[in-house]
Amino acid sequence: MNVELHESAVVSTAEPGSSGRASDRQARKWRGFNLRDEHRPVLGAAIFLAIMMTIFIIRAPRVFLNVGIFTAVFLSLPLFIILGLGLVFVTVSGESDLSFPSTVALSGLAYSLAFARFGFWVGLVAGLIVGALCGLLNGFLVTRLGLSSLITTLGMNFALVGFTQVLNRGKIRLFSTFDNSRIRHAIVGAWGPIPSQMFWALGITLVLGLIFHRHKYGIHVHIAGDNADAGRAMGINIERTKTIAFVIVGLCSAITAVIAILLNSTYFSTMGDGYLLPVLAAVFVGGTPVGGGRGTIGGLAIGATTVVFIQTGVVAIGLDGYYTSLGFGVVIVLSLLGHRSFSGRLTK
Repeated sequence: MNVELHESAVVSTAEPGSSGRASDRQARKWRGFNLRDEHRPVLGAAIFLAIMMTIFIIRAPRVFLNVGIFTAVFLSLPLFIILGLGLVFVTVSGESDLSFPSTVALSGLAYSLAFARFGFWVGLVAGLIVGALCGLLNGFLVTRLGLSSLITTLGMNFALVGFTQVLNRGKIRLFSTFDNSRIRHAIVGAWGPIPSQMFWALGITLVLGLIFHRHKYGIHVHIAGDNADAGRAMGINIERTKTIAFVIVGLCSAITAVIAILLNSTYFSTMGDGYLLPVLAAVFVGGTPVGGGRGTIGGLAIGATTVVFIQTGVVAIGLDGYYTSLGFGVVIVLSLLGHRSFSGRLTK
């Protein structure tokens, strides 16, 4: 929606020889390929991923032409995809959520405690409830009290981490007795060379993608981030829409926690650490800007794949792990430039 408004403004205000005409010509060039606005970031992210993988294959063919490397990457990739899905909803609604790492830890603790006493299904429900409540609390603070989502969720991240550590007292909880169960095999086992959690992540992506792009709620999310006042005039409950988006982040965090615990057969209170920057990078690389109103689920999946492969590719081509953060930064900047070439303007 922002893209159409921007492009129409360029056409009406640009004078002959003005700088606005170059941006308009760039946007018209891609319209000639019949690319819808929401598809351009996806294509741009896919092209960037293809270029990056080509470089990795050329520099380290023994690693990246081996099926084993993809099996290894697919073990952790679903966790980043699922977390990123929730963030797309919040970001497109015009808000931010930096508390999801702590929600992973707290909901994981709820799952672990309930699982130890009552079994997997009760533990799963407990984890999902705690994750949803964390999102609901964030939504209340932001939409009802009018607090800044960026600062609020940053503070909640510290608060929830501290609360989790107080409850857990640094204890490492082991679940090795569950290793041979059918439930664990179905969730984090393997179907051929592909880990089971990859299929679960794809299923969740499909469901949330249909909601985001085709369901009425997805339309409301776009409107909330694009023009909240216009949405209210249309009768949309903007506060409820944004609160639900925060709840989705909480649910995705809880699902990630359960998968991570089953994958490692271990719970520890710092399990959410290390997700924050890579998941945010995946969202932005996938073409979801911080301004709200625009974003794609498909782009997020591609962006998460790009970010996760950076961690492996940097080491595989002969660099040490210290270059990983540098790689993240370069990828984000280059992806923004790539999105600009497709949309005719810089992603903001």
